[in-house]
Amino acid sequence: MIKQEILELLRLTGQETVFSFIANYAEEDKHFYEKIKEALLPDDDEEFDMDFYRELAEDCFDFGFDFGYRRSYDYDFREAALRAASDLNEILKDANSYIKQRTFGCAVGRAMAVIELIALNTENVSDYDGELSETFDRAVTMVCDTVNNTSVADWIKKEIYDWSKVEAAKDVYSEYDIQSIYDLCCEKMGNTEEVIADLDRKIKESTTEHHKCKAVLQKIRFMKARNMDIKHVAESYPEMNEVRKEWFAQLKEEGNYNEALRIAEQGIEIAKQRAWGAIIDWHKSIFDIYCLQGDKTNMRQKAEFLVLQTGYDNKRDDYYKTLKECTPAAEWQDTVERLLTAAEKFRDFDNFIASIMKEHQLWQRLFNYCKNSGIDQIEKYESDLKPHYGKEILELYREQVEKQVLVTDWRAYGAVARLLKRMKSFAGGNELVTKLLEKYRITYKRRTKMIEALKDV
Repeated sequence: MIKQEILELLRLTGQETVFSFIANYAEEDKHFYEKIKEALLPDDDEEFDMDFYRELAEDCFDFGFDFGYRRSYDYDFREAALRAASDLNEILKDANSYIKQRTFGCAVGRAMAVIELIALNTENVSDYDGELSETFDRAVTMVCDTVNNTSVADWIKKEIYDWSKVEAAKDVYSEYDIQSIYDLCCEKMGNTEEVIADLDRKIKESTTEHHKCKAVLQKIRFMKARNMDIKHVAESYPEMNEVRKEWFAQLKEEGNYNEALRIAEQGIEIAKQRAWGAIIDWHKSIFDIYCLQGDKTNMRQKAEFLVLQTGYDNKRDDYYKTLKECTPAAEWQDTVERLLTAAEKFRDFDNFIASIMKEHQLWQRLFNYCKNSGIDQIEKYESDLKPHYGKEILELYREQVEKQVLVTDWRAYGAVARLLKRMKSFAGGNELVTKLLEKYRITYKRRTKMIEALKDV
């Protein structure tokens, strides 16, 4: 009788009133608080139903549209992504509430379902605003936090491991990163033999070189985290540059420099056949080992090579500094000559090489180097070269101006005006500019845009 009366009252009462009463009463009565938690919270000792969570997440992508017959004007892909992200975030909000109640199974099941459904629906939405990516990352973080949480039951972590093992192998995650979950599970799993066996299976079943390399790297990193010897694994895949780098890093960390050098030298030879871009990286690695060994003879040789080969590398200054420190003073000028001679053979202008010429006050060489590369480089180093080659630079500017005035383009007119202004700062420049302006105003009087550009000279 009481039950029926209460049910009728609840039916007639507004939801907010009921919620408020329960919350306030639970705040005052701890026994009631425990009882209502026991009644309403799911039992976290039983396996969670992933199909149920998948259905929740799948509903967020139900837009009442048949994708088999879609046309771009029938469907707003960007709006669909925003709506889906909003609904999925509500699921994660619920999951977060379960975490606060320490009902981790219900929480992580929802997060895993969100991850799955976002990946499966990549083609059905346009995540232009990045909302789905943020939701995906939020779900991944929630799963990883669960794996790291020492309060979470082992069976839940095993569920996550088994799930991530399957999901990480799927191609649907090309746009999203799920690998971090699987890697973390591998790291945290106590059953080393099981993980190694699974990684071996993954390596064996890989259908592409890329996937196989990723699987081998997972195995190596898992083993390194447990201080296991990775030599036999690395030696089994010598052609994989990333695997060799992991092996090299461990040898370097262990102080086994001679073996590390051998691995790096082999890496260079393999890279010549498979991946030219890796060659310079291996030379850098060898240089690092020489530095650790204090081998100044080889440091000097490798630094000279890297100064010439590293281009825009931000460590180029360091290689040059090392080269100077390791080179006897009596041999430095010959070293500089080798650097400059080698660099001058390349067609592209190199500011780093120009700075070496400037450092050693090789003005004739710097002037010729800039001149051969074009007027832009002359302008860049004008302040350094002007005291030595003012007359020559003025003539180069005059020649360039005479070429540019023939071009009927407003950008060329701007270049003419800029160079004429520069010319006025040279000895005899004012007189020359005045004559040129008089000639242009007569010869090109119909080019109104040019005459306008020259007014400020």
